[in-house]
Amino acid sequence: MNYAKGLFLKVKKIAFSAEEDITASPFISAADCHACTTPCTEEDHPHYPSYLKINQDMPLLYSVKPYTRHVLISTGKEDWEPHIDDDKASLAHHMSKAIDEGQQRLKSAGIETQGRILLTNSSRLAEDWDGPGWQVIVLPDQIVVNNVTIEQCNDFFDAFLAPPVGEVAQPVEGEDELQVTKQDGVSHPKAVGPEDEPTSPTPPSPSASNSKTVRAGNTTFVARRWLPKAVIMICSHKKRDKRCGVTAPILGKEFKRILRSKDLYGDAEDDVEIWMVSHIGGHKFAGNVIVHRSEGMAVWYGRVEPCHCQAIVDATIERGEVIRELYRGSMKGSFDMSKKSLAW
Repeated sequence: MNYAKGLFLKVKKIAFSAEEDITASPFISAADCHACTTPCTEEDHPHYPSYLKINQDMPLLYSVKPYTRHVLISTGKEDWEPHIDDDKASLAHHMSKAIDEGQQRLKSAGIETQGRILLTNSSRLAEDWDGPGWQVIVLPDQIVVNNVTIEQCNDFFDAFLAPPVGEVAQPVEGEDELQVTKQDGVSHPKAVGPEDEPTSPTPPSPSASNSKTVRAGNTTFVARRWLPKAVIMICSHKKRDKRCGVTAPILGKEFKRILRSKDLYGDAEDDVEIWMVSHIGGHKFAGNVIVHRSEGMAVWYGRVEPCHCQAIVDATIERGEVIRELYRGSMKGSFDMSKKSLAW
């Protein structure tokens, strides 16, 4: 490694307070997961067009800005305007504004925020429901909320993004719902974690355990659990950068083939979904992939090629291992499973 690359890594590590030791478990070498030799032949796997200028020199490590939550808006599309929050008619525009303003309100009130929240659109095809809104998924909380409208974005922040990750507001006694109150214009949800639960709780019914009614401001949301074991997110934002737009369909096809061969592809419990997502940063490292496992581990990979897909499914999705050579970074807390819990 030359001096410039070494200095780049040192600065990035300090800036992002990187704590993971990539020489130890769960990190493995690509050689350990039987990935193809580089380069593999066209007969082995499809290749990207030669005109794509993918950066092969800059280090991937520490190229992810630290974040604690990922909010995804289901659009059913695989490409969007260059900046998803520029379209004032989109939920992304209003949700982005609500997140910024909500975090500022919390800071002004002396309340600790939960850190950076990543907001993207996704290609997920939302289920049908009566209403004009969008479906929104919050990870790692494993929350799916249907029919979120532009007018409800501030209430959505108060209900699902202001409380700490893995904690929820205090359920209203006698009702299966959560409530958020406001004082001086600032949300004050009463956080409830595992330590607050009764020692001998009454086992909930399956329907109750998978959904909750949540009130915030003037809005009543119905939230349910996201059940699949994992999702593979691939940046496909072609209007933002051609490289992601070209590489994503090729990767998506290969991942789908592999998951189907293992009977894992789908959106039911213990299945693995594939979502195309809008810009996540680092398009020069295309293909860009995030693997999110249901227990809360979110791993970012860069310079992913079709020959890596089998190894990513085998190692990361099925065994929770991280391929060192492709690793860009992760969601905060991804490797501290002791702190992971669902929102209910």
